[in-house]
Parts: sequence; structure tokens; C-alpha cells
Amino acid sequence: MDQDSNYQEPYESASCNYFSRGVCGSCSLLSLAPGARIRSKELRLHDLANRLLVPHERVLPIISPEHPWESRRKIKMSVTGTSEAACIGIVRRDFSSVDLTDCPLTPTPIRELLHEVKRLIATYKLTPYSITNRTGELKHLIVMSNQALSSAILRFVLRSSDFVSRIEQCAREIQAQFPWVQVVSCNIQPLPAALLEGPEEILLSEATHLREVYGDIPLYLSPQSFMQVTPSIATRLYKRAAEAAAPHKFERALDLYCGAGGFSLHLANHVGKVTGVELSESAIAAATRSASEIGASNVSFVSNSAEHYLASLANPTPDLILVNPPRRGLTEEVLTTICKLKPTAVFYSSCNPETFARDCEVLQRQYEVTEITPFDMFPLTEHMELFATFSRRP
Repeated sequence: MDQDSNYQEPYESASCNYFSRGVCGSCSLLSLAPGARIRSKELRLHDLANRLLVPHERVLPIISPEHPWESRRKIKMSVTGTSEAACIGIVRRDFSSVDLTDCPLTPTPIRELLHEVKRLIATYKLTPYSITNRTGELKHLIVMSNQALSSAILRFVLRSSDFVSRIEQCAREIQAQFPWVQVVSCNIQPLPAALLEGPEEILLSEATHLREVYGDIPLYLSPQSFMQVTPSIATRLYKRAAEAAAPHKFERALDLYCGAGGFSLHLANHVGKVTGVELSESAIAAATRSASEIGASNVSFVSNSAEHYLASLANPTPDLILVNPPRRGLTEEVLTTICKLKPTAVFYSSCNPETFARDCEVLQRQYEVTEITPFDMFPLTEHMELFATFSRRP
């Protein structure tokens, strides 16, 4: 796998005023000397490979953005303080707040948007939520943008629907000044708990989806869709799945936890038939829309849980199963069923190396790890995404 040319120098030399002043430690790798940051992740990967008895040559170099700054396209910020002096950033464990409106990971247009939202919070008296007192309404702001910063979703997370009419007025001002903010919504999260969002979403704009293109594949993302925070790296992740499938000419592929269809649609040109399975009906509708747009007639999508779909699966069974589970990894039921189905290959996309290692140990009873590719989805942090390929042992 090739890497972005000369990516290491700007990555390794990155510095941040928030970090140097000790007000934010999220980008923990900034504490390491330049030249040691990528290496620290590689050492962790080698430790993981040792635990799993995977030869080091099967662990490929980490795929990182050319420069970490302004690389993110999904921003989640807490809102605290008062409406006259809102703090948009993070809340520490002691409940003190840090304003990160100008975090260098955030692209400049989104920073400008956040500053305008801060002004409108004061104008419309949008009282921030107090964690300790359990008063106030505005809890979080979430921004999701495409790579070109030509289209975005802005979400206001509220304790109740009391401020929806005020935010509707805010939305008109925001979209007049930032026409690329095409989707605006309110999410209602009434619980006094560490939950970022609730199930209820109230759309305030005519547009309902963000269109993003990964390589040549368009995906449609609604406010509650899962979206990778660094689309340039997500593009490489989807491409890696297509590259891994291409030589094998699989007849049938099953993509579990398929979301808006990123992996399924990238596999379309390399597999006879692909079925994507996802619990969210809105994600399935978006994935079906993308498949229709690119004419991928060999790809279909089903709204169901992975467990229920696998239990109902009839012959012929898939010869490739791709899984992209949440951080908790695969359930025992899913792992057991995959081993019973005995596909020729398993592709595993993981956002948590620890749960990946746990699941890998089960799969290794029947499968051999042929390759692990790490992806630096959250640059300058300890976080890594992994894409691993497994082949069934003779």
C-alpha cells in the first residue's frame, strides 16, 4: 500500500496552542517528540500482532493524512456557560469547560460557522445546558461536512423541544450567511446522562441529506447517519476493501453493519452479488439511493439486525463476509454464525483494536490473518482504525 507522499514531516512537526497551554490534551501524541508520533502507533500495532501471533510483515504501514490540521469533517462540541458567554468545546471530568472554537483540527469555514453560532446563541438567548444544575437547553453542536466543504449538516442537540422555534430563526440566518450549510436540525436528548444525542430529530431545512463522494462512490448521509470524521482516510479504507476483494472474484458478499453502503458499493465491481445489512431503515434507504445512482444492480440492502439476518440466511451462503461493527465489536452470536457459515474470507473493519483482538482470537480457530492495514482516522490521538483480511484455513 502506498502512502500519501511526504506526509510524515508536516504531521510530525504539528503543534497546537491549546495543547501547549495545557487546556486541551485530546491530541495526546503532541506530547511526543517529532518523529516519534507515527512510530508510537506502529509499536502498538506490533504489540497487537505479537498477541495475535501475526507476522509483522503482514501489518502494513499506517495510512495517515498528509497534514492533521483542518482534516476533520465531523465536529462534536459541548455547549456550556451562559447564552451571553457561551463556551463551545469540551467538558473536563471536573465539569470545567474549555472553549475549542478555533481548534486547528477544524477547517476554517467550520470555525467561522461556530463563531457565528456563538453570536446567535446570545442573540436568541439559547441557554446552554448546565450538567451540575441540570438546567438550560442547548447541550451540543454537531457539524458534518463533505470534503470540499461545499455541503454540511448543522445539528443543535437540545434537552427539550422548547427552543426549536428559536433555532428555526437561527437556521434562516445561518443559511443566509453560510449557504453551504444545507441541512439544519434539532436533536432532542432529554436525559441527564452522558449521551451525545437522542432518538428524536427535527429537521428545520428543506434539504434532508449531505451528499459525499468517496472515490467515485456517492453516499447520502442524514443528520443521524454514521460518518467517519476524516473522509480522506475513509476513502482509502473503502478502497482497501475493494483492492482486497478484486483478486478473488467472490460470487456472493455479505456486508454486516453496512450503514449508508460505503463498503458494499465499493465491492460492487469485484463481487458477483453484494448484500448490505443494517438496522437503520433511513441508512438502508440512503444506500439504496446510492446504488441506483451508480447503476449497481448487483447490490441490495436489507434493514435488519446482523443477528436476525444471519439466523434467517439460506443457501447459497456468502463466500465473503465483511463486518464493520461498533466499538463493542461483534456479538458472540454473530461470531459463532460466521464460523458456522465458513465463508472463504472474512474482512473486518474495526474502530477498536481491543475488541478486534478479542474477536480475532475466535476467528483464528478457523481463519488465518493475511493482512492488517491501520488507518489514522483521528490524527495525533491514540485512536486507530484497522482493516484486516482473513482466509479460511485448509
